Amino acid sequence: MCSVAGAVLASCATTSTTVTPHVTGLPAFSISVPLSNVACTTNNTCVTIGTSNLDVSPTSVGEYRTANGRWTALTVPSTDTSSYIQTSSCWSDGCLFVGSQSSGDLVWRYDATSNSITVETAPSGGKGVDAVSCYATMTCALLDTTSVGSRFFTTDDGGATWSSPVTVGAPALDTASALACEPNLECLASILDSSNGVAVYVSDDGGATWTPRTGFSTVTWSSLTSVTCSRQKCVGLANLNTGWRIVRTNDFGKKWSKVASLKGSILSLACTSLERCIVGGMTDFQSPVPLLATVTSGVVRDATLKYVPSPISDVACGSKICAAIGVTTVMTLRP
Repeated sequence: MCSVAGAVLASCATTSTTVTPHVTGLPAFSISVPLSNVACTTNNTCVTIGTSNLDVSPTSVGEYRTANGRWTALTVPSTDTSSYIQTSSCWSDGCLFVGSQSSGDLVWRYDATSNSITVETAPSGGKGVDAVSCYATMTCALLDTTSVGSRFFTTDDGGATWSSPVTVGAPALDTASALACEPNLECLASILDSSNGVAVYVSDDGGATWTPRTGFSTVTWSSLTSVTCSRQKCVGLANLNTGWRIVRTNDFGKKWSKVASLKGSILSLACTSLERCIVGGMTDFQSPVPLLATVTSGVVRDATLKYVPSPISDVACGSKICAAIGVTTVMTLRP
């Protein structure tokens, strides 16, 4: 998930060997349920949760970072073995966590004021939520999967109620990998094309209609994730045949260019500002050493990690603070 506003990152392919300050991992409160997703509000409260596919207790875990930097256990709703949190998005004092469960779509809302999570009424008829984008207080959009393709919904009450669905128009077998909406509800969606790489769709009318971008080629992209947009300028994390890179567009998806090449296998990108981001993942699948790096104006700097035994599975940023998680590890840093 990437929280960015304003113009996009400056284009620069330079890679620096200078390291960031040491980042020390803290053990999660539970080691029996793996952490899978982390989110940070724009006011810098971070929260992480995880669910288990085993029919034993606990079935879900969570914790949040207080203003003084301490991580504290969070009460999380119980789940069934099929429940999975796919992704999240936040506003100033709350977040939506979305995913799938045995009954279909799953939507949870985190309230940073009370530090509580509630189960919201998810859209019916879906097989699971693939992407979510919050663009104002309690106001978000999501894309879910059905047998006829991706559907688009909006909410203005934190997920308690949802608009009527709109079908994006992508082929039925394709699934969304990212959604980025702006306050005027101009949206860009990344769709994993089952036959031809990544497809990009945009809407300038609140999701009522969607147009595929056809003036560029993303055939060599196997994924496009962690996308965020502002004033029709967007950045995202692309997986190419030649490796991972941060990419940008200045014209709402008509053309894309490289911001920085990334080594290793990168799973997530998040930013505090347009020039200050973090990425997390592992060195490679054969040697899954955790990898965490900052990206400042396109310059990549590896972090030195301590007490981080597993790959970085997700990263998130507020306006000043970023958080990263491993399977049983939490950590914070200022990029």
